[in-house]
Amino acid sequence: MPNARLAPWRERGAAVCAALARPLVWLGLFIGRLTSWLVLLVMLAVLTTVSLNALGINEIARWQNEVLLFGNALTINSITELQWHLFGILTLFGGTYALHHDTHVRVDLVYQKLSPRGRAIVNTLGHLLLLIPFCLLIAWLSQHFVAMAYRSGESSNYGGLTDRYLIKAMLPIGLVFLALGALGQVFDNLAGLFDPRRLPDSTTVTEAAEKTDKEPPHVS
Repeated sequence: MPNARLAPWRERGAAVCAALARPLVWLGLFIGRLTSWLVLLVMLAVLTTVSLNALGINEIARWQNEVLLFGNALTINSITELQWHLFGILTLFGGTYALHHDTHVRVDLVYQKLSPRGRAIVNTLGHLLLLIPFCLLIAWLSQHFVAMAYRSGESSNYGGLTDRYLIKAMLPIGLVFLALGALGQVFDNLAGLFDPRRLPDSTTVTEAAEKTDKEPPHVS
């Protein structure tokens, strides 16, 4: 009976899980919207690269003191590499936003045929057993990758960007954000399992977070 009153422990469990999910979901949505503006910078970088290439200009500017990421010169190679780096950041941090809106790629023959409760169970187990461990493992392993780039002063071999550790650091950071987003989804799904009224037929935590995207929700 859909209108039957739930046991108090289930209502409390659903409320606690929803409260834990809301700030994590909000964080993923906020970061996703923030990084989405990088699309404009990517477009500008591509346009600049094409224009400079057509004009036969390689070096745009040079200065005496080194500047973070650009070294002591701005070249067409710098702009070309910048667009790759910006696109990488956009992809890494946009993944959490896609996860919350369920617009990421799914390759399965079963999930779409499941009930809302079945989907919540699959999502919860998938996040706990696969996605979160994978994100945390790769984030932990890539620390050495970032540290080596920092200690060696790795930079472009073609007169492009310097300080390669900055872009490489986006990999563990982006994966940690994705793991946090997945954890928010776990709490969201658990809230639905405790209280079926919170499953997709009702307002989801993602939709609630969308309405409060200017301020993080308060957890009481």
